[in-house]
Amino acid sequence: MVRDVILGIDFGTSCTSAGALVGDRVELVQEAGDSVVPSVIYIPDRGPMEVGRRAQAKQITDPAGVVRSVKRVLGVAPDSPLVRRYASGVAFPVETHGDKIMLKMRSGLVVPEQLAAAVIARVRELGEQRFGGQIKKAVLAMSAAAPDGYRAAIIRACRLAHLDVLEVVAEPIAGALALGIHAENVERRVIVCDFGGGTFDVSAVVQQGMKFTSVATFGDPYLGGDDFDEAIAEGVAGVIVRTAGYDIHKDSVKWSELVFRCESAKRQLSSVERVVLAMREAFVRKARANDLELTLDRPWIETLFRPLLDRTSAVIDEVLRRAGWAYNQVDKAALIGGTSMIPAFRSLVAGKFGPSKIMMDSQADVAVAIGATLLTSRFLQQPRNVPMYTSAY
Repeated sequence: MVRDVILGIDFGTSCTSAGALVGDRVELVQEAGDSVVPSVIYIPDRGPMEVGRRAQAKQITDPAGVVRSVKRVLGVAPDSPLVRRYASGVAFPVETHGDKIMLKMRSGLVVPEQLAAAVIARVRELGEQRFGGQIKKAVLAMSAAAPDGYRAAIIRACRLAHLDVLEVVAEPIAGALALGIHAENVERRVIVCDFGGGTFDVSAVVQQGMKFTSVATFGDPYLGGDDFDEAIAEGVAGVIVRTAGYDIHKDSVKWSELVFRCESAKRQLSSVERVVLAMREAFVRKARANDLELTLDRPWIETLFRPLLDRTSAVIDEVLRRAGWAYNQVDKAALIGGTSMIPAFRSLVAGKFGPSKIMMDSQADVAVAIGATLLTSRFLQQPRNVPMYTSAY
């Protein structure tokens, strides 16, 4: 049994990851052999919620009972435009009751903190299975551009999941630590691009040896991997309309399945040039159901991504403006988050700063959790040499 386990948690819009220090190693929580747990909750008419991959599978068969991307409204004021935008893209009503946002599911009303707590509790349970014994404490990573109420809301969610939050660290700082940026005793300026499933956050950070100071942050709360999935799905939907005259948006179940399959295709296209997207009975033509089989290649999907990539460029430009830095004054550009794996995004950042300045590794999707886990050593019986950081938290 591993004792004194403290989880380092990255609660993400589309996926959540967590880890613990075992000796000198970071060991990540696993679900079905994967180190990320989908931040997806299925709420049936009766019975307990399902979380993670089981819930994700219900997106195809019962999308009205599935809640995704709840992080986008966690801690958000009810009158925020973000609430209206979230409500326009889900299959259930979103209501406001006083100062609370509530999701009206078939089984009743739920608040975002309950759903975030369900995901965090699932990660805690998986951690207890992996490491043995109860886990009661965590270090939590938080978006650098989160709304004002987010910090209190995510801490409440952790308490509902029976976890005490020992420390809150900015996600870009945690992700940069996972890349080993603190291993070099240097003074430099670093841009950290944190590109997750739902948000794109950028921080300008000054490194002075083991000390990190965040000097500027900016982000887009509606720009992430989910939006790239939908961009591909919209492109495919356009092909179906042109070739068969059928609008797949009219069938919410088929549309959910298409988005789900496009997410898988997007991941594959990060490492190969083309994939075949196949979907049974995807559309109707001449009163008959037809299967879809369409080859997607990287150049075509990159044309679909162009408006989203233009928005990422604008966010990076704004952070540089706020920091008062020129592009040639940046020493390193650290890329973290699963969406950073998109080749067109990496090319965009390399074009701004130069390819030699890019820092990234194959675990970009869990970098924030790894960094948060490294920082749990502050609270263990034998603390290790860990960096100091200064941020808004």
